[in-house]
Amino acid sequence: MHESNIRLSNGQGVVRLDDDRICVFERNGIYQTRIRTSASRYLWRSLKTRNQAQAISAARRLFHSIEFRQQSGLPFGSRSVNRVIDEYVALRETQQKQGSTSIHMLRQIKRVVKFWREYIGNQGVETIGNKELSGFIEWRKSYYAQFKTLPKNAKLNPADKTLQWEMMLGKAIIRWAHEQGYRGSQPLPTFNFTPKVERVRPAFELFEYRRLLRTLIKWQRGCPNETWLHARLLLADYVLILANSGMRVDCLLLCVALP
Repeated sequence: MHESNIRLSNGQGVVRLDDDRICVFERNGIYQTRIRTSASRYLWRSLKTRNQAQAISAARRLFHSIEFRQQSGLPFGSRSVNRVIDEYVALRETQQKQGSTSIHMLRQIKRVVKFWREYIGNQGVETIGNKELSGFIEWRKSYYAQFKTLPKNAKLNPADKTLQWEMMLGKAIIRWAHEQGYRGSQPLPTFNFTPKVERVRPAFELFEYRRLLRTLIKWQRGCPNETWLHARLLLADYVLILANSGMRVDCLLLCVALP
């Protein structure tokens, strides 16, 4: 650094760089910076250091970051996904009071945003793209695997329709942030999650099969009506035939229909 870039002001060193667009100075022992963002506008930040060399380096990094954000059409301050979610939920609460959002929809939104907070809550909303959205699916599928005891009404393996709805909400939040100008000129992500046309139900575990049989027996013994008892006995027979023969449901129905 050239000595001509430094001058004293009230007994303290003031460092001016890049044609006076960066000004580094000391206040109460901590270095601060003033960065010119336009002909008549300035941005002030604390550099949180008492070391002049570190302060100058931090001021330069901040200046180049601001230049990049200006070129990308981004606001100077990055908004985290958590902050955007706070604003979006507040908006939907207002809409609910006005009658344009149902209380059930608002409850679902508040339930689902917790996943997005944990997944990318601390990231800047302008950094979210297709990579982050596609990664949410696998992250969400394994989310409850880390729990020793599942929370009430939680499912270890979420259905594809559930994942699709949660993805739609995440994209709606990002689109809303884009409309507010929080993402600058960054393009909106285009990732879409398409549920499977057919979802194969996993096979019963042994403990599940035993529970089913015990429930069927208990169901029969507690039947209060003779007409209902016949149907319950018949259902128990069907379950035993299917489980012990490996026969498919449609084959069993065909056999029952034969004279």
